[in-house]
Amino acid sequence: MKTQSFVITGMTCANCVMRVDKALNDSDKILEASVNLATEKAKVVMQDDCDVETVIETVRQAGYGAIVDDKAHREKIRQAKERAEKNLFWSFVLSAILTMPMLLGMVAGTLHVHSLMIFHNPIMQLILATPVQFIFGARFYKGAYMALKNKSANMDVLVALGTSVAYISSLVFGLFMGNMSAVNFESAAVIITLVLLGKNLENRAKKNTSAAIYSLQKKQAKTVHLLKDNQEIETPVETIAENQVILVKPGERVPLDLEILTGRASFDESSLTGEAVPVTKTVRQTVMEGAVNLDGVITARVIHTLDDSAISQMMAAMSEAQAIKPEIQKTADRISAIFVPVVLGIALITFLLTAIFTKDISQALLHATSVLVISCPCALGLATPTAVMVATGLGARNGILIKDANALEHSKHISTVIFDKTGTITTGHFQLANWSGSDEDFQILASLESFSNHPLAQALKQTEPLPVSNFQELAGRGLTGVIQGQVYFAGNADLMAEQGIDVSASSDTSIYLATATNLLGIATFSSEIKADAAQTIADLARMGIKTTMLTGDNETAAAKINAFVNVDTVIAQANPVKKAQVVSSTADAMMVGDGINDSVALSSALVGVAMGSGSDIAMQSGDVVITSENSLSKIISLIRLSQKTVGKIHQNYFWAFIYNLVGIPLAAFGLLNPMFAALAMSLSSVSVIVSSLMLNTKKI
Repeated sequence: MKTQSFVITGMTCANCVMRVDKALNDSDKILEASVNLATEKAKVVMQDDCDVETVIETVRQAGYGAIVDDKAHREKIRQAKERAEKNLFWSFVLSAILTMPMLLGMVAGTLHVHSLMIFHNPIMQLILATPVQFIFGARFYKGAYMALKNKSANMDVLVALGTSVAYISSLVFGLFMGNMSAVNFESAAVIITLVLLGKNLENRAKKNTSAAIYSLQKKQAKTVHLLKDNQEIETPVETIAENQVILVKPGERVPLDLEILTGRASFDESSLTGEAVPVTKTVRQTVMEGAVNLDGVITARVIHTLDDSAISQMMAAMSEAQAIKPEIQKTADRISAIFVPVVLGIALITFLLTAIFTKDISQALLHATSVLVISCPCALGLATPTAVMVATGLGARNGILIKDANALEHSKHISTVIFDKTGTITTGHFQLANWSGSDEDFQILASLESFSNHPLAQALKQTEPLPVSNFQELAGRGLTGVIQGQVYFAGNADLMAEQGIDVSASSDTSIYLATATNLLGIATFSSEIKADAAQTIADLARMGIKTTMLTGDNETAAAKINAFVNVDTVIAQANPVKKAQVVSSTADAMMVGDGINDSVALSSALVGVAMGSGSDIAMQSGDVVITSENSLSKIISLIRLSQKTVGKIHQNYFWAFIYNLVGIPLAAFGLLNPMFAALAMSLSSVSVIVSSLMLNTKKI
């Protein structure tokens, strides 16, 4: 089984999406496919023996084009989109140039402006309308043909049929039969021109919904300062390999994910984590691609190449989320499936009833044309994906990376948030709580522990170490070494017992320092609780959401932590299996963990949230990644983002339905001229996109 993304060309409305979706899902070698109108992409899960050519041919048979969405085809995709946009733009411009004189002629006929009466002449209107109808409107005929060929109907069918009725009725009843009141060439031309205008506006608006991904791309550097043989060489970033050493100067963006080797600097990571306060980093610490070096020169080792960097992973995760079809969209898809046939039926009934009651065939055709033209399935197709695209971008700017679009829908319904303690409520780091010995002995302990990678040892590495000889790690117990001619032992109660030293009140969060015969001091440590943990849990309580903390610690240690954060339920001594069981048995649960060690529990939750560093997104499980590992308050922001996104989607659907429910009857009763109907139809899709873009103004 393998997954591949494709760019789909030629889709115009929700029915196009359904046709491509059905063609792909009906293929024997394709296991699952999801098609998105706003991104114009399809995510395809296929069998191992299925090649991309099979998928491309399947899409082509449905009447559309497909290009593999990968780095190798990026330029081809860009060129194809550029060609399509230019073609659409010039089709509109030339169509408008030919249509404008017909509108002037219509005004001249009404106001008797003799200098413009030439454009009111039916023959002149025929000459002007014909290229608009069959050259610049050819895309609608092609789309309608492919739709009907595949036994379906879409927006192209409505536009092609509506304008053809207006054009042919003008030709037959007007020019051939002499009924000048039936000449409506300008209506057909204006409809096509306005629909082309709407499509151009829609394209521009769609680009804005993808602005978050484009802004991330802009944060990727083109070149780096490679250090080689003590020389600084300006090198293209895509040629840099892991473990090469580069230089980053003040004011520059970090070009790749790095581990600092020398130097110290403050970094602005706000565009990646949503945190406005600069972060100071030094030797052995990592810094993400896209962060801005504010004030220092560093040399650093590359830990991820361009393809695997933080920004590349974020863009891939956002694209993946936008390709997933949320549950809320599936209802709209079912409605869209019957929308066009229903509209065709209404148009036919409108024609028959108008013809019967008015005895005027041309008037009946005009009313039917208005019904066909005003009906717009596009707005329905764009309501969810445009909101999801904007929401994922808004989340990313605030340090919330949405990996599954369903998380945007589900987070609104959360009733319980379950936190794993380590790395979530606590930082995963320890701080020294007490030292029972002398200052001199503390320096000896810190000097020994400077050689250790144990989490407790990290809390002691702030003093200048003394020289240590004969250092030796004692597996599972501690370490030993010689300082100033004296042998010292530092470790747990088991190591003390080996030396014959009794420490009856032992603790898992203590380090004992002793000589071969005497205990010199005890260092006790406490877990470092995240600064915003208590406030976040209090905010969840005010929202009516229950909280639970899972920990592998004993009940006493767990109770000490909960004294600071006050969750509703504490479950101690929980191994990974028990954690997953607790999550599975809790309805509407959000699980928040480190994303690596509790992946089973995360996948068991309605929404899984991983607290990450941003540089290891691909490793992390979960539907959502909080890219700033010390910002637990982002959970509140995620829930608010979900509420606002779902509200916006419902609002989009409401207006899309209201537009059709009001517009179609007005058109059927002859209260809307086909030209105004075309304008309304063109603007309906744009209004949905603009509505989704308004999410960017919301504070989360």
